[in-house]
Amino acid sequence: AATLPAGGVWLVEVGLAGALPRALAPDGTPPAEAKELVLDVGQRHFAAPWYQPGFVVVRLPAGPVSIRAASAGEPIERVGLVPLADDDPLARRFLAFEARRPRVGVHLGLRRDCGSTLAPVGGPAAVESTALADHVFEGAIANFPDPDVEAGNPNYLAGIREIAIRSEYTSDRDVPRLLVRSVEFEGPWLESWPPPSHRAVFDVAGADAADPEARARAILAAFATRAFRRPVTGAETEALLRVWRAATAAGAEPDAAIRDGLLAVLAAPQFLFLVETSTGPGAEPLDDWELASKLSYFLWNSPPDDRLLALASAGALAANLRAEVDRLIDDPRFSRAADVFVEEWLGLGRFDVVETDRARHPRLTAHAKPWLREEPARFFEHLVRTDAPLEALVASDVVVANEVVADFYGCPSAVESGFEFVPMPLPAADRGGLLTLPAVLAGLSDGREPNPVKRGAWFARAIIGRPPPDPPPNVPKLDDLSKLPLRERLEAHRSAKGCTACHEGIDPWGLPFEAFDAAGLAAAGPVDAASRLPDGTVTPDFARFRAHVGTALADDVAAEYLRRLATYACGRPPTGADIRLLRDRAAAVRSSGGGVREAIHAVVSSEFFLSK
Repeated sequence: AATLPAGGVWLVEVGLAGALPRALAPDGTPPAEAKELVLDVGQRHFAAPWYQPGFVVVRLPAGPVSIRAASAGEPIERVGLVPLADDDPLARRFLAFEARRPRVGVHLGLRRDCGSTLAPVGGPAAVESTALADHVFEGAIANFPDPDVEAGNPNYLAGIREIAIRSEYTSDRDVPRLLVRSVEFEGPWLESWPPPSHRAVFDVAGADAADPEARARAILAAFATRAFRRPVTGAETEALLRVWRAATAAGAEPDAAIRDGLLAVLAAPQFLFLVETSTGPGAEPLDDWELASKLSYFLWNSPPDDRLLALASAGALAANLRAEVDRLIDDPRFSRAADVFVEEWLGLGRFDVVETDRARHPRLTAHAKPWLREEPARFFEHLVRTDAPLEALVASDVVVANEVVADFYGCPSAVESGFEFVPMPLPAADRGGLLTLPAVLAGLSDGREPNPVKRGAWFARAIIGRPPPDPPPNVPKLDDLSKLPLRERLEAHRSAKGCTACHEGIDPWGLPFEAFDAAGLAAAGPVDAASRLPDGTVTPDFARFRAHVGTALADDVAAEYLRRLATYACGRPPTGADIRLLRDRAAAVRSSGGGVREAIHAVVSSEFFLSK
């Protein structure tokens, strides 16, 4: 036991008789011959291999403290406490560790012979205090694996239910440990009956009518109005009532008959499609109901909310269009549209299927891939919400990362946000912008080596809107060129009959990306990323290439961005006059100093978007 004169951060030193300090192994792990040491400091318990006297750093209050130690190796010679000043490197590391918030997650699934099948129940929760607190995780049981045995095979054990409570480690960085006092599982859990989902459908104006058909009419008409995103017509209501009458005549209970009508609504084309009614073959302006749906599915990827529908009902949506666009962008639901738009624009599906050689690229782990896959959408969302300059699409002054992505970039201390994505200073000068996203670059490789042809074709199509022509038919198969250096292979390919025209518009754009390896990280060793671009500009490295794109090709980048936005928003690519209109609008946004968000306003206010 010892009595501490003051509280603070202390280093606990343990000396073993006859044992000399040892260095860590090259991979950062304790040496194999290190023996386990167990140390109790007050109520806290520590166990780890001993390889040096400085064993653990702890915060202790002033006053008496008990210390107990036991070693599986040499006898313990001494135990000492050393106070650490706030500017001591060990103290600074401890304070950073102490400030981190562990995250607890709950997972539900099955235990099988081949291992556990678990799915998360909601998202992880940050534990903000050392005091005991309750954390609630909710999920529908139907969303988790089912333990039913295989039909006709009573000997087959599908598994038993399993609940896992665990610390959600974002990376290898140390975080405070969690103490779980108890676990409760409750279900079905409903605050009231009938539940809100039932009341939202059945508790509508007119639903208390004594006449069963009048009640069914009120419920079905209200539901169809919301599902069709416009007032339901009399003919549509009558068609739904015919379904109700048929179910009632067949002996269905009143609410069961109404449910048949609700199913008919959910199977109707008016619900499954965005219907825009035209009176002739020419372009016509959208009415306010159509505009509300088109705007909501563009910026939320979901139906319009009550405010949009109220403005549409009052015929006031067009007059409030700019304010509504800003409101939808600032809403958390904008992230859903960002996910889909960015995936389609950048072709992120390639990243999902490429098999990376883990021996060559050990940092691109199964744990890192889902977060790297999410990074492009969160980066785009940040640019839109901050109305960053259009040039930031090519070269931004930040990346948007969570702790997993920051570790992948080699900057483990750059953010302390857990799984949440936040702006982070550039990890290197060659980072920032769409061109350097690992999910894009790794997806445009074979998992072992970068592919300048794939990267060049992607850049030409997705960034500057100059897609190369399709390869001609009957191109002869090339000889095996795998042993030649990269540029000789490309030259041989370009020289082949029928290949020249295509590759002249692809390879020069792809060669600067040789600065990045197949995992999207900076390539190791000397790299030849020089290129003579199709416009004759010579760029000696990726930095000069990106600078050229951000200046000489800035109009092309802005125009392609607006074209991609318009295609996603309208569900069809613009052609002819529409493309010229969008190019003019892109130039106007740039000349006025507008940014990534202003470009969305430019698309929404365009005739291409407002017409049907």
